[in-house]
Amino acid sequence: MAEAPERVIAADESLSTLQKILLTTDGTVTQLLEICTNERISVQKLDHALIQGAPASLGVSATEPVISRRILLRGAVQPYLYAHSWLVPSRMPHGMRESMLDTNTPIGQLWRAARLETYREIIDFRRELDPEIAALFGVDASLLSRTYLIHSGGAPMGLIVEKFPSTLFGKVATPAGS
Repeated sequence: MAEAPERVIAADESLSTLQKILLTTDGTVTQLLEICTNERISVQKLDHALIQGAPASLGVSATEPVISRRILLRGAVQPYLYAHSWLVPSRMPHGMRESMLDTNTPIGQLWRAARLETYREIIDFRRELDPEIAALFGVDASLLSRTYLIHSGGAPMGLIVEKFPSTLFGKVATPAGS
């Protein structure tokens, strides 16, 4: 049996503490970024659409509509995190479905407003080269990525892939003798 992604991340000495927190949290990433960057974080929608054909891990038929949403979480000047979400509208409260398509509100804030009980299950963590996504950050670097399922009411409601440059929030060298 493969080791749980959370354990692999926790044991990875090349990651900073903040990188480990961002990769393993089951809380709201937007709120964490605001605290860590001391900036207001906003959502920049890259695209969103109602599509057919979802990742198999969501357990929906090939014809069931799914929201595909790609965003950047960004501060005033720079983006901090890219996310691609696939969400099953039929498993979401009605108002949340509408807000997901019509607003730029972060998903975590929508869940909180709906008082929706969720559980996040990290299913993958990796370092990867993805020049298209790296370009969104204006870097030529590998990315740290995590993929997780959002469960609500005993069924997967969404699948989210989050990525950020491996150079962002990295370890800071400590001066010799410190």
